[in-house]
Formats: sequence, structure tokens, C-alpha cells
Amino acid sequence: MIDWTDPLAGASRRLARAVPFRPFRLVLEQPVISFSFDDFPLSAASNAAPLLEANDARGTFYFADALAGNFENGQLIAGQDVAANLAANRHEIGGHTSNHLNVQRVAPDHLVADVAANTSAIAALSGQAPTSFAYPFGVVSLHAKRLLAPKFAGLRGIQPGINRGWIDLAHLHAQELYDVSSSLDSIGKLLDQLQRHGGWLIFYTHDVQPDPSSIGCSPTRLGAVLDMVRRRDLAIKTVAQTLHQIGARPAS
Repeated sequence: MIDWTDPLAGASRRLARAVPFRPFRLVLEQPVISFSFDDFPLSAASNAAPLLEANDARGTFYFADALAGNFENGQLIAGQDVAANLAANRHEIGGHTSNHLNVQRVAPDHLVADVAANTSAIAALSGQAPTSFAYPFGVVSLHAKRLLAPKFAGLRGIQPGINRGWIDLAHLHAQELYDVSSSLDSIGKLLDQLQRHGGWLIFYTHDVQPDPSSIGCSPTRLGAVLDMVRRRDLAIKTVAQTLHQIGARPAS
């Protein structure tokens, strides 16, 4: 097990972000946006899903099944019945480890077993195994990328930016959507860049409620962003839909 405070662990994180394990040339005829929700709190299902559906769009909800019905970061996590209902309504349920593991703090065999359990749980409730994965806490390491990269069509981190040109399917970039740290002005500029230069922009957040946590957003903010996206006539697709569109598939 790697000690989180060990300088070598920091080096592993930095190298894992920099070294592509699955380089892939992204080719999209039109820009694409995905909205993703990590963990995911019940409020994301209750408040974000209807907003997306009202815009004829669907989201990607990253589900750690052992958290279902429990509290994480002060938020009630959606239960398996909620996840199943989202899947039935064509939202994506993505992999997130079963126990919301920090991938740098667990032994390789433990990590692989935990991800396999999460994959089985998601397949049971949604009818299909997840094709995309989000690293819990946004933490990525060399050994985690090596072990997990072949198992999913794409794996998402939290390194900001728009995915374009040569990308790493084992570490897709994503942009936080938090009320406390992103303004509508900054989001608008990002959307303008996407519209001008193309690519794939993945937003991520956690809870979606009127008084969001520091890692969440309000329904008002999400609704405003959706309006901005629609005014620019930008396509909204789930992470899995986009991976399928570009021809990305699990390597194993």
C-alpha cells in the first residue's frame, strides 16, 4: 500500500496525470458536452436529472454502490433503486469503485476486486456493465491507471480542460461545476472556446441543491449553464455515448 504522504506517491500522481496510458486521437464533427455527478448524492438525482431531461439530455452518474443510502461528505447518497430508475430513464450509471476508494491507498488486488464488485452491482441494477469510470476524489496513480485502463472505454479524472486532439482515455479531463469556484462568466468563456475550437467538455459536480456544498452546485446554476449550452447549440451527451461515438472501447 502506498503512503499518501510519501513523496513517491506525489510523484506517482504527477506522472499518472502526465503519461498517457491509452493515447487516442479525438475526432468529433461537432463539440460535445457531458454533465457528470460523482458519488452521487440523492440531490443530484432529484434535482439535476429533471433539469437535464427538460433539455432532452441525460447525465452520467458515477455510483459507488457501498455508499448507497449512506452519507458521504455530509450528503445522503442515492440508493440502488434511485440508480436503477435513472438507468431506466436513459441516464448513464458509471463506475466509481464500490467503496469509494482512494486508488493510491489500496493494494492492487484490493483495487481490482473492489472495481469488479462495483461493476457487478451496476450491471445488476442497470442491465449493463459500466463503460466509463471516474477516479474517486480525482486521485490517479500509475498503478491504478495500469490496472484499470483496460477495463473501461474511458476513465475520467479532475484535471481541468477541454478534451481535444490527442487525449488519454485513461485520464479524461473534466471541469468542476461548483457554485463556490466557477462563475457563469468563466463558464461562458469556456463554452465559447469549445464552440470555436471543438472538442469534448466534461463537467463534474456532486450534490445539486439550493444551498450546495463546496463541491456541489445549485439547481439555479445548473439550469443557467444548460441555458448557455442550448443558446450555443452545443450537443449534450453522456460520457458513455461520447465514448461510443468516437469508437473508444474497453481494451479487455
